[in-house]
Formats: sequence, structure tokens, C-alpha cells
Amino acid sequence: MEFFGSLAFRQWAMHFLTILFFVGGIVGLAAGASLIFNGERTLRFFNSLNRWVSMRSTSKPLEIPRDTTQTVQKYRRWLAVFFIVGAVFSLYVLSMKFDARAAISALNLDTLRAPVADWLVASARWILIVGNLAAIAVGIMLGFFPLALTTVETRGSKWYSERRVVKGSDKMNLTLDNWVAAFPRTTGVIFMLTTLILVGNFGFTLFGLR
Repeated sequence: MEFFGSLAFRQWAMHFLTILFFVGGIVGLAAGASLIFNGERTLRFFNSLNRWVSMRSTSKPLEIPRDTTQTVQKYRRWLAVFFIVGAVFSLYVLSMKFDARAAISALNLDTLRAPVADWLVASARWILIVGNLAAIAVGIMLGFFPLALTTVETRGSKWYSERRVVKGSDKMNLTLDNWVAAFPRTTGVIFMLTTLILVGNFGFTLFGLR
């Protein structure tokens, strides 16, 4: 983390981004000129690069519900011991061995104002304490009251499908492509004007300040 926050890295990142945008502007100028003077061939080249990749087929296995109830019930006593022992140990560390200064240093919060860093660490500590208390409760229910835990899980479990929510967004939208195909020279002029500004700004930053 100290390396990414160092002055040398920030200077390198700014220089890299400047070169990246400058080269991108040069490519944009070439594309704009090509659309103006040889639009048909340029459009064929653009079409050859177009590939539509749908994430719906790739993400389908992630959307299939998987029921682990039988496995949990089979090993519920071992899981209950794991939950309770792990949560009790965590509560002991958070209550008796917690060092706020060490946590701030480990999380690289030294750059923040002291009250803000202290508040963040204290909030995270109490969230962990409450979470471990909940884990103890779950462990007790899992070990001694499995039917009650099953009832709570049944009421609280809801399946939300991301594929269903974003279904319409996976369709191709070729409005801009069709406009470029209909007005290649106008698009080329717009490309050249905008990229000239880009090349000018980043070219001045890259070469003018040396």
C-alpha cells in the first residue's frame, strides 16, 4: 500500500495515463480521417472487429440455487462446535486483545484524521462483536434447536435472480453503429475535432513541460 501511495508511483501513473490518452487521440485522428476519405472500407473494418459476448450463458451456473440443508443437518453438531468455539475466540480477541492503533496501521488508515480513523476501527470492531454473538446464537440453535433454525432460514431465505433483473440489458443496441454507417464523413469530422483537443492537451502535457 505504501508503494501505491508513494510520489514515484503517482508520477509514473500520471505519465503512463498521459501517454495512453495521447496515443488514443492519435488513433482517433486516424480513424476520423479514414471515415472521411475511405468510409466504406473503414466501416467494413469496424464491422469485422465487432463481437457480441453475452454474459447470460456464462453466468447461468451461478444463478442455480444449491440446497445445502442435508449436508448441514448431517454435520450440524460439528458445525455448531465450530461456530461457537470460533465466535468465542473472536470475542475474546476483540474484547481483551484488541489494539486500535495496530488495526489503524494494518489497514493503512494513518492518512486519515485521527477521529475518523478511530471511528472506523471502532465501528468495525463492534460490527464484528455483534456478528460473533449472532454466530454463537446460530451455533446453539444448530446444535440443540435445529427445527427452530430451519424455520428461521425458511422465513428469511429469498432467491433473487440477477439474470431476471438485467434480462433486457443483454440485448444489442446498434443505434450508434447505424448512425455512423449512415453518416461516416460527419462522424469522421466529429472524431477529428474531439481527438484534436485530446491530442493537443495531452501532447502539451507530455512534450511542453519538459
